[in-house]
Amino acid sequence: MREIRKLAKEQIREVLEIVSRAYPTIDLSSEQKIEDFERRVLEGFDIISREWFGLFEDDVLLGNMVLYDFTINYYGKDIKGCGIGFVAVDFLHKKQKICRDMLQFYLKLSKERGYPLALLYSFRPDFYKKMGFGYGTSCFNYVTCPDRLPKTDKNYPFRYLRISDLELIKSFYGNLYKDNHGMIVKNPKEIETMLKTPGITVVGYEENGILLSLLSFSMHEIHGTNETSNMDLEMLFINSKGLKASLNFLRNQADQVSKIAFSTPFKSFYFNMEDIRHMDKRILREPGFHHTFDSGMGIMYRALDPVNLIINRPVEIDNIKIRFLLTDSFMPENETDFIICWNDNNPSLSKDSNYELELKMDISDFSSWIMNSIDISTMHQYGLVEISDETYLDTLIKAFFYKQQPICLQRF
Repeated sequence: MREIRKLAKEQIREVLEIVSRAYPTIDLSSEQKIEDFERRVLEGFDIISREWFGLFEDDVLLGNMVLYDFTINYYGKDIKGCGIGFVAVDFLHKKQKICRDMLQFYLKLSKERGYPLALLYSFRPDFYKKMGFGYGTSCFNYVTCPDRLPKTDKNYPFRYLRISDLELIKSFYGNLYKDNHGMIVKNPKEIETMLKTPGITVVGYEENGILLSLLSFSMHEIHGTNETSNMDLEMLFINSKGLKASLNFLRNQADQVSKIAFSTPFKSFYFNMEDIRHMDKRILREPGFHHTFDSGMGIMYRALDPVNLIINRPVEIDNIKIRFLLTDSFMPENETDFIICWNDNNPSLSKDSNYELELKMDISDFSSWIMNSIDISTMHQYGLVEISDETYLDTLIKAFFYKQQPICLQRF
């Protein structure tokens, strides 16, 4: 008999045996490495925003997962989201629907607890798409060198950031959060971990007691030279001055750093660069389409309370009733059909059956659209939404326009 229940600290060693085979990138090849990893896991085990669960069959642990309680910026409003991570299935029990059972448990529990949104990073996007999760937005990875970045005449003095700067850094992440749809509130414990991680340098630029930019990076040498081959970088900033300061700081490293690798959620970031070419200088298409960046899709979303998400989304539309039909092949019991009425831009759930327009889509595509990862025009162009009256398309495009796609920097 299968059962999913909370895990105790004493069961973590058993979990790591499963994880060591499910996640080859986590090196647990020696007893010392296992003990070190176990210690780190146990240090964060009792964090109130994190719960460990295991799937048991006849009291044998066959799979595990961690559920996270997140606060998310949803178009400038705080909503709750339930994340899932560390999903692992015992190596000898693949293809036994263990992951499916854990995901269904996770989604049902999240809905029962009142979460309007579920989110995860997928090891197989196609697998989770079939479970109703929609694609989020991409990150863009650049490999460049310091002398390709702009230099300014003004000096922006950076300084090292220490554990004594915790409150300053918390305020910085708070400013990032409030200005960016999709952002997740940063746990102070994660900031402490970043500041204490060996090999990671954290610097920042501050004005009038406010941190405008934060860079965290590691350096890797080129053997036999005095240069570093690579700076692996995370660059964060809250405004254009913070960005300018960051780019100037990196430009000043040209005497020592040969190559910088970083990712950003901003697709048009290359407009900041004097030379947009990737260091490999490849041409991707003739006559002159230069390899500029590589992209990757990470976060995936699943709407658990579509009515709530529609009502709390900013929409510029008036005197119209729209019927939403959402299909859900993974959890058919969650297929839903509802009508939202907008009067003076104020939405409400309609109790009558009259409507002017009907939109039909899969829950996965609805989830991407409601988070603004894709717009209604593109959805229509790709055949991902059925619109009962296409003369309303321009009205829908204007009504649901939002200036920003979701940004998620949280790792889980």
